[in-house]
Amino acid sequence: MKKTVFSILGLLLFLYILYTVGIEAIIGSLLGLDLLIFSSALVLLIPSLFLKGLKQKILLKPFESASSLVENTKIWLIGFFFGTASPAKSGDTVRALYLKDSFSISLGQGLATVFLERIFDLVFLFAFAFMGVVMLGLPAGITNTIFVSLVAFFAIFVVVILVMLNKSLVRIVIRPFFNFFAPEKFKASLKEGFNDFYEAVFSYSVHKKVSFSAGLLTAISWLIVFGQFYLLAIALSINISFASFILVLPIILLVEALPISFGGLGAREAAAILMLSFLGVGAAAATSFSLTVLLFNIIQAAIGFLLFNSMKKPI
Repeated sequence: MKKTVFSILGLLLFLYILYTVGIEAIIGSLLGLDLLIFSSALVLLIPSLFLKGLKQKILLKPFESASSLVENTKIWLIGFFFGTASPAKSGDTVRALYLKDSFSISLGQGLATVFLERIFDLVFLFAFAFMGVVMLGLPAGITNTIFVSLVAFFAIFVVVILVMLNKSLVRIVIRPFFNFFAPEKFKASLKEGFNDFYEAVFSYSVHKKVSFSAGLLTAISWLIVFGQFYLLAIALSINISFASFILVLPIILLVEALPISFGGLGAREAAAILMLSFLGVGAAAATSFSLTVLLFNIIQAAIGFLLFNSMKKPI
């Protein structure tokens, strides 16, 4: 229910932004898109997607799973489709089911892989976001407001992760719901999945090389994404330096990642208008940039949808 409410609010915010900024101004900005530069950004999707598939493949190593890079990339894209098409990206967990069926691992291990990947992504974005706030050189009042907001979100993120990693506490919290709602015939498998998840998550503390490699690939893949989105900005005649751009982009992407709407709709546009305004970018251009980011997400989700439909045994 809450996810649906947030999704509706995100859509209303998006429509409000279109109304206040002006649809004609936004369309005018989009019509000026340099298709050659846009195509260059599109080409970068290829290494970006394969790096994400490679990171997933590496995160599966502790489970001795034989998996190909191509298959991992396909499953990542299918998961991205479900994550984009569902409120609050709740469909992301569908990827764990595909990992389980494709690579003969447990559902708990599949969930652990998705969970760890998400943590790596968010930690990287938070690190760059904090660096951006410090280095942007904004007026003290604005810097303090954004910094305090970031600290608050990061604190919530850390608390949620710590709570989720406390197996005993989570067991106590979910036990009443488990006993009341879980069908009797599924209780044994659900308990097994619960234990598998924590065993899998904690196994990464032993496989330090896997964690380091996944962290390195996270940084490389995000830098490619930064390059893609910078090309989108240039294609829209947003003339700012790459150094300045990567200081504000992580905050926009963090807001987009919040589980409050379909694909970050509304929230991403608001964040883009705010953060890019500090670099002298107008609201119409910022909204157009955000819409091209949305288009990139739709393209990836569409590929995932086609792959999902092409599978012999879709889940």
